[in-house]
Amino acid sequence: MDQINKVIEFALLAIGPCAIVYSFASFFRTRAFLRTSIEVTGQVVRLERSKYPDRYGYTYAPVFCFTANDGTEHTVTSDVGSSPAGFSEGDSVRVRYEPANPQDARIHTFFQTWGTVVISGAVGVLFVTCGCNFLGLLHLAK
Repeated sequence: MDQINKVIEFALLAIGPCAIVYSFASFFRTRAFLRTSIEVTGQVVRLERSKYPDRYGYTYAPVFCFTANDGTEHTVTSDVGSSPAGFSEGDSVRVRYEPANPQDARIHTFFQTWGTVVISGAVGVLFVTCGCNFLGLLHLAK
């Protein structure tokens, strides 16, 4: 059992920093996207159910359409899904897109925009903290 615990401790210390680095990379990508993108109004046209349920059931990603400033209409499936669904069909949404790549549009809410940054950063900090605590490098639990 001791060996399994050590493997878990070192796994936490290996995965945690990777998640933190990913969070920082996502932060800078998102910030660059927000600087160069344009905001328009769009509409959720349907919810795309994930192909496979996880242990909590299915997740639902909003599919939304918007008209770019050049007059072309685009329909995009969000990369971010949730359960329960965070949107309903017909919802009006703020959309950000880069004129050079409108298919990479995002619904402009906190979770849709910054969720990856926050979640990966929190997981990274949690894993590093737990790994250090288990190894005795922190004295959080006595």
